[in-house]
This record gives sequence, C-alpha cells and structure tokens, in this order.
Amino acid sequence: MAIKRIRKQQTSTQIQTIKTLRVEQETTTTTTMADMLTELPESLQLHILSLLETKHVFKTSILSKSWASRWTYVPVLNFSSYSFKKLNEFDKFVFNTLSVPRSASLDKLTFKRSGICSAKILNNVFGYALSQGVKELDASIIRSRKDKSWPIGPTSDTLTSLKLSSNSYMGCSFWGLGPGSIAFKNLTNLYLKRVIITDPDPFSGFPALKKLTLVCCNLHIDGTNTLNVHAPLLSELTIFYYSQYVNRCELNTPNLEYFECRGSNFPRLQTRDPDGLPVLETVVIDYNGFCRENQRRETFDDLMMLFNSLHNAKSLVVYSSVVQLLSYFGDELGNRCSPFRELNCLKVDFSHFYFQKLFEGDCVSLSGLLRLVPGVKGYLLQKSQDAKCTMVYPDGDPNEESTSSSSHASKRCKCVQRNTIKLVGK
Repeated sequence: MAIKRIRKQQTSTQIQTIKTLRVEQETTTTTTMADMLTELPESLQLHILSLLETKHVFKTSILSKSWASRWTYVPVLNFSSYSFKKLNEFDKFVFNTLSVPRSASLDKLTFKRSGICSAKILNNVFGYALSQGVKELDASIIRSRKDKSWPIGPTSDTLTSLKLSSNSYMGCSFWGLGPGSIAFKNLTNLYLKRVIITDPDPFSGFPALKKLTLVCCNLHIDGTNTLNVHAPLLSELTIFYYSQYVNRCELNTPNLEYFECRGSNFPRLQTRDPDGLPVLETVVIDYNGFCRENQRRETFDDLMMLFNSLHNAKSLVVYSSVVQLLSYFGDELGNRCSPFRELNCLKVDFSHFYFQKLFEGDCVSLSGLLRLVPGVKGYLLQKSQDAKCTMVYPDGDPNEESTSSSSHASKRCKCVQRNTIKLVGK
C-alpha cells in the first residue's frame, strides 16, 4: 500500500511538472513573438495578428501594459471551436470577447463551431457583426439546436462577402427582397451551403453580386424546381448539388464569365439573351451521381442541352465521368455537330478518377477510359481545330499536364496497366 501511495504521488508530481513546463513554454513562446512584433510597424503587427485565431491574439494582452488592449485594434475576429477542448468553454470565450468594446472597426468575422449550435450564440455573433459594420462574414456550423434559420437580418449595407455553411439544412431571412432592394447593396460574394431557398427570385435583392456559390442548396418553391438567378453584374456562378433535383435554371446574367456545375444531374439552362451568355469564358462540368442503364439516354440528352446553352464558352473543363457518359454514344457523337464554336482551350481532367461505379453495369479502369478520349475530344473540338488540349492525370506530379493541339496528343501515362497511350484526334 505504501509503495502504491508513493507511486501515485510521483505520478501526480510528474503531471503537475509537465503542466508547469507547458505553461512556461507557451508564455515564453508568446513573449518571444511579442518581442519580435514590437519591433515591427503597427500596421504590420495588426496584419500578422489578424491571421491568427482570436484565442491566440487575446493571449498577447497579458504581456505588458502596451499590449493590454492591442488585440481590440485587430480588424479581424476569428473564432474556431476546434482549438478548444470543450464547447462550453468556446461559447463562453465568444460571449466574453464580444462584450469588450472595440478600439477599431471590424472588417471580418469568422465563426466555426462543431456540435449542435444554439440559436443564442448565433444571434449574438450575427447581431454583433452587423452592428459593427463588418465587411466579410463567414459562419460555419454542424447544425442548429432549435431555430433552423440563419439570423442574418433583413439588411446590411456594409457586407461585401457572406458565407453561410451548415451540415444540415437551414433557412434564411433575407429572401424576398426584390430587384429594387438596396438592403445588401454592396454584397459582391455570396456562398451558401445547405440553405433552403424559398423565394422564386432569390438573388435579385443583391444588385452588386458578382460571385455566387451554391452547395447542396434545397429548393422549396411551390410547383417548380426551377432555380432563378437574376443578377445583372454576376460574373461567376458555381452550383454543386447531389440530392435536390433541379429541373431548370433560368439565368438573367449578361456578364457571366465563369460557370461551374457539379452534381447528380445536368440542369436545363434558359437565358434571357437568345444568343445565350455573350461574354462566357470558362465552363467546368462534372457528374457525381449514379446513372442507371435505362437513364443513360436521358442524362446524355440533358448534357447535350447544357452544352448547347454554353456554346459561347472559350475554355471547357470536363471530368472523367463526363467522358465516360459521352463515350456510350460515340457513334451518335460522330454524326452530331459540336455546339462550341470558339473554344481556345479544352481540359480533360482525370485527377479525381477512382474506381467508383457512377454508371450501372460498367466499371471502367483509367487505361480503358483514356482510350475513349480521342472520340470525345474530336467531337468537342470539331469547330476549334487550333484549340489547346490539356490532359490532367491522377498519378505522378499533380501539376504535371500533357498539352497538345486538337490534331494530336501523346503522353506516357502512369495508369493501371502502365501502358504508353497515344491519343489521336479526328
């Protein structure tokens, strides 16, 4: 018993010693960092501190009197629960930090929380950010406990960038603003993940919107599965969806230059301009669904219609799944006329290729899929004989690419069978 008691005391002493050493090490590191920062101009100090989590920036307040309120001048608040052991400690830190008066304007606030998030802390964070006239607001949670809606409020004339991300579907209170609204007159960048869209014209209330990203958003509009994007200044549109089927996408975006579509189906695009999208530069298309054998024809037809709507593109990026789908109708492609009239660049990307059965009854190896490229490439570049063609492969250097004209291309590919494959276009 005495021996056990002595060992227990030794273990307790060792643990306490380790904790003391850790505190001393953290203090020494922070002090050293503060000494280095002190020698820098104040603007550079604040820039460096703005790159850190607020938890670490706050620790500098204990170094000296000159550093006591320095953290309140940092124009960025970066809250992340992933650097805390307990969520209640994180919530308490957020509440305490937001209760301290600031000494300078707030440009950006980032809030990332794991677990189930209460409506109270969301309301507190969003209310504080908007009251401070924040320009960039980035919020990411797993899910909300009761109120399944982002408390963004009906107006904010200072926001330029808004990112709302959740692992469960949540609503928004800013839908229904209408095309004449100036509530978000300076918002140029909008990112929404798993947000429920209930307005048939959801983006007309953002007159300055230039970049829009929709990830797995859910349409809850009576009688239609049509996504309406009315944004005259929009130049970049990215749509990712895997579960909610979008039948049609109506675009009133005369300045759209970049369009990216990844998902479980290809939406049918409608544009106000009879000539499509007049200034379109780059198109990226990927397919991530599971296509049954009896659905191939319908999926192929949808892809052809999407191509027709994007015929003004100058640069086209297609992934391995698109190549595989097109190859099922190789004979038909030989008799079709390519809709792309002015392609300067075609990229066929196999970097994400893996052995997943995206198409029922068929599992193609990489080497087998590469043999299908010439026919697909010949169709896409039918009217663009001088276009640059780039192949991206999954093995080797991720930056390694193979480039050729539309008439020929060759590359030694590290594929399943380690074969040398020569690609010859039509």
